Amino acid sequence: MDFPKRIKTHISESRSFDIVSKSLPDEWIIREITERDYGIDLYVEIIGDNGLVTGDLVALQVKSTKAVHFNGKGKSTLSGIKRTTLNYWIGLPVPVFVLLVDLSDEKVYWCNIDSDRRLGYYKGDTFTFSLKFNLQQDASKTGINLFILTYIREKRWPDIENSIEKSLMSYNNLGPLMLMCSRQNSSEICTTTIQYLLIQHYEYYTTLSRYLLCKKPKYLPEWYERNLQIHEESGANPTLNFSYQLVKEMLDYFIGDYRDCIICAYEMVTNSQRDYFFSRMPYLSIHLKLRPHTFLLEDWYARYYYDEYEDETQHPEKLFFDDFSEFDDILEETVKT
Repeated sequence: MDFPKRIKTHISESRSFDIVSKSLPDEWIIREITERDYGIDLYVEIIGDNGLVTGDLVALQVKSTKAVHFNGKGKSTLSGIKRTTLNYWIGLPVPVFVLLVDLSDEKVYWCNIDSDRRLGYYKGDTFTFSLKFNLQQDASKTGINLFILTYIREKRWPDIENSIEKSLMSYNNLGPLMLMCSRQNSSEICTTTIQYLLIQHYEYYTTLSRYLLCKKPKYLPEWYERNLQIHEESGANPTLNFSYQLVKEMLDYFIGDYRDCIICAYEMVTNSQRDYFFSRMPYLSIHLKLRPHTFLLEDWYARYYYDEYEDETQHPEKLFFDDFSEFDDILEETVKT
């Protein structure tokens, strides 16, 4: 008599799911799905230490192998992934990660599909492609913390991408804005236009600082509270408009990190994620190529922060509208960061 036979593939699959279940934090909610042929095996809801169920959902594909081999740089690849599967992952409304289970030592490694795609790992038109895994991206406590960090970044990516684009587009007015504000009397109240420009830059900064530099900037309401405090100390009538004393405090607080954020964003758009950003923001990419930000270098601080070029910048407001042409013959040197 013939009977169904349990094949090795099904055994490995069940075992790898058991290993994944044991490796992920106990408080996470794992939802296994029955239809796995399209590239997703599990949906996992990430639960924080406070136990709150906040809807932080991630899609996982589970792969397994007898042993994962890393090279001297701590890198490993998994070949044979269908490009149609990648297209499916890209279209999903939640971040997608692939887990690679080492059946020999029961360790789990992960890769972030969207992040690696932006880096150009999967470009090409071959029928299949390879996934890249990093030795540090595992299911250890440190690896899980990194997993959460990259998940949150993917969840916020539309906001991050918007801040990258807008900060690069408005970077040329940052220096003149800095000069105009620093030259004002601290007791004066700034105009609504100046305040809006400052807040716009600060909001780009808070997003980029948090997700590109992994820092924790002050929230904007804290600056409004500080502004009321300054008004009370000076005996002035309370107003939502910032005093230039506060404006200068804000600029001293964030301008250095913000410039680092812009340099990081500039490098992403023009180098490390060039193809991705060209497909998303072709006009920005072309503009940066034709008219690079020439004041990404240390000269920016001398010119704008320390005002060492005062004889050249008597009318900084003009710099909002003028392109520099005097550096065109040495652009290759001036854009190096």
